[in-house]
Amino acid sequence: MRQKEKIRLVLKDKGAMTQRQLAQAMYGDDRHAPSIYFALMALVDERVVTKQGERPAVYFLSGNVPAVKTPEQKQKRRRDVLKDVISNESIEKVSRLVEQSDAYGPENRLLTRCLQKFPYNRDPDIVAMKIGLIDITNSTHLSQHKSLISMDQLSRIIAAIPNIDERLEAGDPELVNEIARSNGKINLFSFASKYCCYHNRNLYEKDDYSILDTVLKESLPRYFSDITKAQIQKWQNQFQYASYNDYITRKLDELGITTPYRKRKFDHFVWYKNR
Repeated sequence: MRQKEKIRLVLKDKGAMTQRQLAQAMYGDDRHAPSIYFALMALVDERVVTKQGERPAVYFLSGNVPAVKTPEQKQKRRRDVLKDVISNESIEKVSRLVEQSDAYGPENRLLTRCLQKFPYNRDPDIVAMKIGLIDITNSTHLSQHKSLISMDQLSRIIAAIPNIDERLEAGDPELVNEIARSNGKINLFSFASKYCCYHNRNLYEKDDYSILDTVLKESLPRYFSDITKAQIQKWQNQFQYASYNDYITRKLDELGITTPYRKRKFDHFVWYKNR
């Protein structure tokens, strides 16, 4: 039986599931999660399956929409972030948990090995492979936007950026905006922040970039009273990555966070606590 048909039957039987839960149901373990990605994304593109949320996303058969919770029910599920102590010790502890997890740890080490083997971003074919790897391991779901930008086009755009490798090593914030603008038809701000961050951290062992994704956008205003989701969205819409990145730097300074790779570990902390 083809993977697409297996996915459809499992979702019909089980309802809404994450990619790893699907792999577990289909193969008895979640190690096959990456191998079902393209079949799953094809079903999303065909609108047979609907994707909801991010990190982790939930998938269900289109038309079988999970029951929508009332605002009161949603509010009850929100964690009390006031209990989260953000310190050198706490983010170190959570970052170790993330790195040691069965899912993130091996994938992060795989990313590091691949970036070290293919460090440069001048060949569009090499860039395309790295885009695919970062897309799969971070669930950015670029395939859903094929009508706006193709993998081939995005890889050529990135490879054509002047001095891209030197700028990744130097942590140039404007590079995120250049990748995010892509072809002018779509805003790839979140993906661009991850593409730059992984090169800067995993390849060059630096910590110049802060990742932005849905979890960070939703959670930061709950930790800090001087920021709103609307402000973060404005930075994203207007391609003002330096403003976002500088904000994270300032808050870490205010909190006295001095641990190495503090931006990456802070992202781990917020994601792990609020995933």
